[in-house]
Amino acid sequence: MSWNWDPHTWKKPIRFLLGLATIWPIIYMFLFMGLIFSGFLLGFMLSEPEARSGSNVDLIQLENKIQSGEIKELRLTRTEIKAFDREGRSFYTDVTNESTRQEIIRQAKEVDSNQRPRVERVSEETSEPRTAALFPIGFLLLFAFHLFTMLLMFLLMPLYIVLAVKNERLDQTMRIVWVVLTCTAGMLANPVYWYLYIWRTTPLVSPPAPTPVT
Repeated sequence: MSWNWDPHTWKKPIRFLLGLATIWPIIYMFLFMGLIFSGFLLGFMLSEPEARSGSNVDLIQLENKIQSGEIKELRLTRTEIKAFDREGRSFYTDVTNESTRQEIIRQAKEVDSNQRPRVERVSEETSEPRTAALFPIGFLLLFAFHLFTMLLMFLLMPLYIVLAVKNERLDQTMRIVWVVLTCTAGMLANPVYWYLYIWRTTPLVSPPAPTPVT
């Protein structure tokens, strides 16, 4: 059974689905550009140095404060140690060496003469950020959508070429024009063609028969 290339005979849901497929590359282009812009903006924001409160101390000064019992709380991240003394003052120091971090934690958890830890609270936040963990999944989803959109565009081009060639409502010149537009600017031309000749299509009217001469 041959396929009927006259869109007027197609059911409305089929024409509607074809319209969605036709407009999707344009929607995806804006989504992709927005995602790229958001990525650059997020990267710029994350690259900004975070404002620090408190006094900067080196590791030796921090160890001395721990040994003397001045520090009440330690907060450790992957790159920084922040300390709070018993008077409410805060201190910070950079640390990237894991052995140094573990040594600071060991000293903080040592018991003093009263059999209490030198530092009352020690908290660690060394896990990877959730954004970093979700990045591979987001990249795979973006690649899948990109591949799907490219494949869809390759399939839509021959479809609209055939529709234009077989459109009996167009003369030969307009058929050539639509074929050229589909090949050169299909992402923009196809939605226009879909609206004019598929969604808003009207039955083909045959020319009136000539009146016989008496």
